[in-house]
Amino acid sequence: MFQHLKQLPDKVYNETVKSVFSSISNVLMHLYATDITWLETMKGSSFHDTVREVERRKSIVSGVSIDELEAFYDSLSEEFHSFFAEQKNLEQILITEHPQYGRMEFILADLIHHVVNHGTYHRGNVTAMLHQQGEQGIPTDFVFFLFKI
Repeated sequence: MFQHLKQLPDKVYNETVKSVFSSISNVLMHLYATDITWLETMKGSSFHDTVREVERRKSIVSGVSIDELEAFYDSLSEEFHSFFAEQKNLEQILITEHPQYGRMEFILADLIHHVVNHGTYHRGNVTAMLHQQGEQGIPTDFVFFLFKI
C-alpha cells in the first residue's frame, strides 16, 4: 500500500475526504496506533503502560511524511517478527485487564487473526478513499500479498 500511495500526488495522502476517516493519513495513523496497542497487549503490558506507549509513539509520528511513516511501520513489523519468533505456543491463553471493559482472556493466535483482519479492513477504507479522490486503488486481499512475496 505504501508503494502505491507514494506514487500518487502528495495531496492524496492528507486530502480531506468525507469517509469513515477524514484522510488516508489518519487511517494509517489509526492502524499504526492499534497495531502497537495489540502488540503491547500480546506482550502482557498493562493497560496503562500500553496507553502510555501508544501515546508516546503517536507523538513521534504525528505529522510525518508517508516515507517516514513507512519506516516506522517497518520498524513495528520487525517488533512483531521478533515477538512471534520468541513464542513457543501460539495457542496459549493470555489475560489482560481493561479499566472499563474488565478482564479479557484470549488465545494468542486468535488475536493475531484479529490484527490481520483489522488491517485488511482499514486498507479497504484506504482503497475506497482513493476512489473518492479519483485515484486507482489496489487489491488488499491477503492472496495478492502472497503473490508479491
